[in-house]
Amino acid sequence: MTKPLKTSVLASGFWRLKAPRWNLGALWVSDVRAGKVFRIDLDGKVATVADVPGRPFGLGFLPDGGLLVASMTQQLILKFGSEKPVVHADLAAVASGNLRDLAVARDGNVYVTSFDVEASGPDCFASARVLLAMPDGNIRSVADNIAYPNGLAITSTHDLLVAETLGNRLLAFKIDSDGILLHRKVFANFEGMSPLGICADSEGAVWAAAARQPLFVRVQQDGRVTHRVHVLDRHAVACQLGGQDGRTLFCLTVAANLDDYPNRQQTARVETTMVDVPGAASSIRLAEIGAH
Repeated sequence: MTKPLKTSVLASGFWRLKAPRWNLGALWVSDVRAGKVFRIDLDGKVATVADVPGRPFGLGFLPDGGLLVASMTQQLILKFGSEKPVVHADLAAVASGNLRDLAVARDGNVYVTSFDVEASGPDCFASARVLLAMPDGNIRSVADNIAYPNGLAITSTHDLLVAETLGNRLLAFKIDSDGILLHRKVFANFEGMSPLGICADSEGAVWAAAARQPLFVRVQQDGRVTHRVHVLDRHAVACQLGGQDGRTLFCLTVAANLDDYPNRQQTARVETTMVDVPGAASSIRLAEIGAH
């Protein structure tokens, strides 16, 4: 029997939150519609850290602490530091549509998903890709034919996990020494659930948001769900482990009413709950390196 958990609200009043990341004692999130990246501390204080007119989505941090943001419509990965933002990688030549989630490996390789939401027909997912931007400037597609790739996470064992939303499953790839993705396999299948934003914990399990449902789940590699988080009258969007000991689960949610979606008011918020298992060591390590 799965263990139910409840949440409390940390911060609210956002438009459309995506890609939560824990770094340097705070949660960082993209607000796609507002065109901003926010930093939220554990007291719920919100600060704007970046303006991204091209609609920010995926976030990540380089080993040197630099903030990376996937600019959706520009098909760029931007780097933000003390000076004005610079282009870290231009993916227009390999992207199949808007950029989405982003994950940074311990060697500085950056993975980002791309998908053409207008694609249709029997081969509509052939254009969906995972892209790789390397520190030396090389870019390439490293996985394709994924049914709407959304959330990304890197595990403690250096595997890349991809939420295949319309496939109702999580995919896993082994990251090779040159950054290439190998040994594609199904990490977990879901029944009656489509995964969105995900994060990995230190035991190798994954927390996932259930698309258009008031639910976050923790799933093991065999597909067994061990914990559930219910968010009444909300829709789950994405999640991230962090906090002082790595055991705070940050849950991004939005109002469940999808009528007139483009004009929805500012109903997105960040909720939290405490869990037993901390986040994957890969995420913690990046945060520690950035602190020095």
